Amino acid sequence: MAQRFWYLIPICTWLVLLLFAAAPAEACGCGVYIPREGEGTVVQERALVRWDGQTEDIVMALGVQGNTTEAAWIMPVPAEATVQLGQAELFDTLQELTKPRVEYRYGLIPPSTFGPGAAMDGAVGGAAPVMLLQQQTLGPFEVSTLAATDASALSDWLADNGYTFPDGLADVLQAYVEQEWFYIAARLTSGANGQGLSGELDPLWITFPSEELIYPMRATALATGVMPVYLYVLTDHRVEKAQTFGDSRVAFAGWIEPASLPTESPLTPFVERKLFLTKFEERIWDPPSVNDDYHFSPAATDEVYHDVEIVYQYDIGGVPIIILLLAGACLVGLIIIVGGTVLLLSRQRRRIATAQ
Repeated sequence: MAQRFWYLIPICTWLVLLLFAAAPAEACGCGVYIPREGEGTVVQERALVRWDGQTEDIVMALGVQGNTTEAAWIMPVPAEATVQLGQAELFDTLQELTKPRVEYRYGLIPPSTFGPGAAMDGAVGGAAPVMLLQQQTLGPFEVSTLAATDASALSDWLADNGYTFPDGLADVLQAYVEQEWFYIAARLTSGANGQGLSGELDPLWITFPSEELIYPMRATALATGVMPVYLYVLTDHRVEKAQTFGDSRVAFAGWIEPASLPTESPLTPFVERKLFLTKFEERIWDPPSVNDDYHFSPAATDEVYHDVEIVYQYDIGGVPIIILLLAGACLVGLIIIVGGTVLLLSRQRRRIATAQ
């Protein structure tokens, strides 16, 4: 039996009920978001990745817009994973921790910026093509764990169970099939209120064994517009990534210790000891060019970096600086004129006194 399972590619699936072919798939950095009906778009993706050399955790939150009440999200992972809900406040905490340091400067003319920037498949060994390994409910998510031998088998299983397999996804999954990866697909529902899925969804916390630090990105090739990716990476040291598919930058790099975190911080479960946090921001202008995942490696040094936001002030005490400068110039000019006049009159008096 174990030999048979060796040939299976484990797939952790978050299902979508009755997805229609007319509903377009919207890729996000770590997977594919598939609305059941109507429209659904991923407008923001934030992920925390922690790796200790043996185990990797990915906590991801999607910000979505649209009017669909049900959707699915499919994500590949390199090994069989466990899934649990993450804390909704996690990314607010990370954003506050890594926000730019503010420096104030006085100026007359606001600085100008130009250019784009951030607002920043066949069965093997006779094994069953698809097997349902586990089902669970996590808050608003219905999660199923599947093992499948190829992308076509996964497509057939989804179709048989009322789900639409988006065009082009089989090609994306094929690379993971060849590497014997698992997959995660989630069924998302807005609940009894019937309102559309919109805003930031609850984060999901995925854990799996991994000998390398990796973040799945190939599904981004299915995106139809500019794709922003924000990654917070927690490891023993600063890391760098070799793959860049757009404008990429490090927005924060620094040490975090448990003692520095507030009581009951959402980061506490992830920072059990001193770790280095590296924040990557990338804006992918041409998603179809994405043909690989993010692979991370140790940086040459643990250099600390903090973004600096320059805030220009154009008044002092509510008075525009330009007016203060003009008033100061006039005052200096007046002092010079008065001083010169007094000096001239004083010299004239001395001349008159000398002549007498």
